Amino acid sequence: MPLPIQETEGCPVVVTVVDNYPKISEQDQRLRRAIAAWEDGKLTEEELERVYDEVTQGVIREQIEAGVGLVTDGQVRWDDALSYLARKLDGTNRGGLLRWFDNNFYFRQPVIVGKLVRREPLVVNDWIKAEQWANGVSVKPVLTGPYTFAKFCLNEHYGNFEDLLFDVAAIWREEAKALSDAGATIIQLNEPAILFHPEDAKIWSEAIRLVVDGVHADFALYTFFSDASKIWDDLMKLPVKIIGLDFCSGEENRNAELIQSEFPKGKVLGFGIVDARNIKPEPVDELARQIEWVANIVGSERLHVNPNCGLEFLPKADARRKLETLSEAVQKVRG
Repeated sequence: MPLPIQETEGCPVVVTVVDNYPKISEQDQRLRRAIAAWEDGKLTEEELERVYDEVTQGVIREQIEAGVGLVTDGQVRWDDALSYLARKLDGTNRGGLLRWFDNNFYFRQPVIVGKLVRREPLVVNDWIKAEQWANGVSVKPVLTGPYTFAKFCLNEHYGNFEDLLFDVAAIWREEAKALSDAGATIIQLNEPAILFHPEDAKIWSEAIRLVVDGVHADFALYTFFSDASKIWDDLMKLPVKIIGLDFCSGEENRNAELIQSEFPKGKVLGFGIVDARNIKPEPVDELARQIEWVANIVGSERLHVNPNCGLEFLPKADARRKLETLSEAVQKVRG
């Protein structure tokens, strides 16, 4: 079992990340070379898996060395937010490339051609290995949320979107139960798409409730790429412990009155304060000032601080530097 999440007495702010971390750098091209060799038939599946493991261990180590107290496996095996999960489901084919929100990143769209069935664990085995490699530091498994996953699929099987969504949610619940049984105490769902579809609040709320129901773990739900002002009430009613908000791309999330008066007492805020889509470094003093500001509103015991989204948009050196700066700012607040 992992040790408790690293925090400091007097200021129990937790430094964490959202999901992915750069896996290739100018200095380290191992994974790129290994994938190319595997595609050419010069490397076995087993040999490629060993490289994935080595790179994942390095990514976990970098997060810990940068001061992160709640890490992820960096999603080293993921090509994008959907493909890695889709290929472990029966009923999907690979589709074309589509742009991921307003980023210069693309994802391979899953095509739904039959009833979805969880053929194998989605991230359980990855989490078990990551937890072993983290040397007692807490590791959270991360899944693309059911609504975001379903919304970006091309549905050629189900009669309507709701049927697809609730089948995805049922599979995600199965995975969440397996993660909890394996020892995961925090399970994260990433749902950026719900910010852009307030008209679907009823069905995405129901889908998220379905995932969470009966699972003995705390859930984090992270949103990014915009603000939550249009879905605030529905978001705050979700049965999740941690709510992650993007304070870089979502300026309205900085509304102090909204947070102060309407952020539920029993929830933890994931404060997305470092811009993971811009290499420009944030000044430590400014980050510390903002952390202190929001800690005074929600309480430091109810605060996770993190980048606003995944770090894979950045070069590896810049991603690490961002985490080090964030950790330094938290230390400054702690005194």
